[in-house]
Amino acid sequence: MSAAKKNIVFDLKKNFEEKSNLIEKLKDLINANEPNGKKLQYFKSIREKWIKIGKVQGHLSFGLNNSYKHHIKLFYDYIYLDKKLKEKDQEFNKKIKLNIIEEANRIKLYGDKLKSYRELLLLIKKWNYLTGPVKGKDEKKMNEKFDSLIQIIKDNKKDYLKNREKHDERNISKKKNLIENFKELMDGKVDDKNQWIKKISDIEKIKNEFIGMGPIKSSQNNELWKEFKLINKEFVKEKNLFFKNLKKTYTENIKNQINLIEECKKLKESQKISIHDLQNLKTKFKEIRNVPFKRNKENWNLFLSHYNDCFSKIDKLKNEKNEKEKEIFSKKNDLVNELKNNFSIERISDIVDEWAQIDKKNTSEDLKGLINLLETKLKELGLSKNEVDSQILKVKSKLMDDNEKKTEKIKLRKKIDDLSKQISQLENNLNFVKKGSDNKVLSGVYSDIEKLKIQLQKNEKKYTLIK
Repeated sequence: MSAAKKNIVFDLKKNFEEKSNLIEKLKDLINANEPNGKKLQYFKSIREKWIKIGKVQGHLSFGLNNSYKHHIKLFYDYIYLDKKLKEKDQEFNKKIKLNIIEEANRIKLYGDKLKSYRELLLLIKKWNYLTGPVKGKDEKKMNEKFDSLIQIIKDNKKDYLKNREKHDERNISKKKNLIENFKELMDGKVDDKNQWIKKISDIEKIKNEFIGMGPIKSSQNNELWKEFKLINKEFVKEKNLFFKNLKKTYTENIKNQINLIEECKKLKESQKISIHDLQNLKTKFKEIRNVPFKRNKENWNLFLSHYNDCFSKIDKLKNEKNEKEKEIFSKKNDLVNELKNNFSIERISDIVDEWAQIDKKNTSEDLKGLINLLETKLKELGLSKNEVDSQILKVKSKLMDDNEKKTEKIKLRKKIDDLSKQISQLENNLNFVKKGSDNKVLSGVYSDIEKLKIQLQKNEKKYTLIK
C-alpha cells in the first residue's frame, strides 16, 4: 500500500474515532448533573465539532450517522421537558434557519452558478447539522422555502453547464449595467452623513453583485474589471475624504445647535414669546445635519425641553390674559348695569371715569353694551340724533388713548378736507352755469352742496369733541 493510501486510511479511522467519541459525550450529556442551559451550550459545541471532522469509511458511515442522529433526537426529547428552554431554543433555531434562507436567496443571484452551488452545499450542511427543531407551524413553511431555493440553485447550475456562453453574455451585459449604476451613484453629490451611509449601502450591493458573478470567459471581462476598479478607487477616495472632513463639520454643527438652544432658552425667559420665532428656531435646528447620533439626541432633547417650556409659558400667559380680560369685562358690565339702573346725563361722566380707570383699551365688543344703553336712554330723554351722537362721541373720546385720538383726528381731518374740496368744486361750477339754465339741474347742485355742508359740520363738530 502506498504512503498516500495509508494516510487516507489513517485519517478515516481517526475521524471515526473522533465521531464515536462525540456520540459517547452526547450519551453522557443527557444524564450529566448540570443545568439545562449549560447542557444546551455544550450540546451545540458537540454539533459544531461534528461537522468539522472529515469523512469515515463508507461501510461505517451509515451506522455512525444514524447513531448520531438518534442521540441528537434523544437529547432534544430530554431537554425540551423544560418548556421555557424549549421555547427559547426553538426561537433561536428559527433565527438561524431564516438567516440560512436569506443567505440562499443571496447566493441564488450569483452570476457564477457553480460558486452558488458550492456555497449552497455549505448551507445545506449547516441546516442539517447545526439547526434544531422549530415550532410546527414554522417548520413546514421554512423547509418548503429552503427546498425550493435548493432546487432553483441546482437547476441554475445545470443550465449554466449546458449554456455557459449564453450565461456569460448575459452576465457581461449585467456587469455593464452595474457599472453604469455605479457611475450614476458616484455622480450624485451628497453632503449629509445619512445620505452617505445610504450611498455606501447601495454601492456595496452593486459591488457584491458584480464580484459575485465570478469568472466569465469573455474578452470584455478584463476591461470591465479595470473600469470597475477605477470607479471603486474614486469612490473609496471620495468616501474617505468626506468622513475625514466630517469631524470639522460635526464641531461646527454642534456649535450651531448649542446657539439655537441658547436662543430658545432666552425666549423662555422673556415676557413676550413669539410662536413664529419658536417655530423658526425648531426649523433651523432640524435643518442641521451631520451631527453624531448620541450628541444630536442629547442636544435635541435639551432644545425640545426649552421649546416645550416656552409653549407652556405661552399657554400660561394666555390663560392669565383671558382671566384678566374676563375680569375687566365683568367690571365694565357692572358699570353698564349701574348706569342703566340709575341713569342721568350727569352720571355718564362718572361712569366713564370709572370705566377708564379699569381699562382704556376698548374693543367695539367692550363698548357695545355701553353705547347701546346711551343711545336708548338719551333718546328716551328726548335728545335729537345729533345731540345723541355728540354725547356718544364725548364718551368714546374720553375712553381713547393719545394714539387713538391722534389717529381718529387724522381720519376726520382728511374727511373735512375732502368735503371742503367737493363743496368748493360744486360752488365754482355754478359760476359757469348760464342764466336761464334748467332749474332742475341747478336745484340738484344746490341740494348736493347743502348735503355736503351738513356732513362737513358733523365732522368738524366730531373733530372739536375729540380732546
